[in-house]
Amino acid sequence: MRLPTEDAVWEGMRRRHAEAWSIWRSDGGRWYATRLTGALTQAELDAGLVMTACGGDADELGAILAEQERFTGQALSARSGRP
Repeated sequence: MRLPTEDAVWEGMRRRHAEAWSIWRSDGGRWYATRLTGALTQAELDAGLVMTACGGDADELGAILAEQERFTGQALSARSGRP
């Protein structure tokens, strides 16, 4: 059974990442996020970006998404030739 606090955390994460990720929880309690921005290039995948992220809880998934956002910024800078 989901607790109201879990629903509030999910809603907050969903709003925070609405432009880039679809976030959900599995029946088993794991947290997932899938990119909404389309397919990644092979170079982006090689750089460590993922299409779908999974965490054991909201904090773990949040940390993964923050890391992915840093990687995304680096990949876009490399693609455009900016440092």
